[in-house]
Parts: sequence; C-alpha cells; structure tokens
Amino acid sequence: MTRAHYLHYGMAAGMTKTEVLLSTPGEVGDQWELYLRAHGVRRQGNDE
Repeated sequence: MTRAHYLHYGMAAGMTKTEVLLSTPGEVGDQWELYLRAHGVRRQGNDE
C-alpha cells in the first residue's frame, strides 16, 4: 500500500490527515472496512 492509498483510505473513512499519519496501518485498515460496510460495499467470497 502506498502512502497515497493509506491517506485516501483513512480520510475517506472520516479521519483527518494527522490522525491517519499517527495511526497504525491496522487501525486505518479497520476504519476502511467499517466505512465500506456502512456504505453497503461487500467483498466477494469473504462474507462473515
């Protein structure tokens, strides 16, 4: 994941740029997954 992707995912999920840069990749990834679920996006083959 590039730095641009990392910032995009965090900011799209509602975090500020500073919050994204101070967060761990796992935290940003979790926020991104919650964002996708809240907006009705589902991944194929990995439904829980």
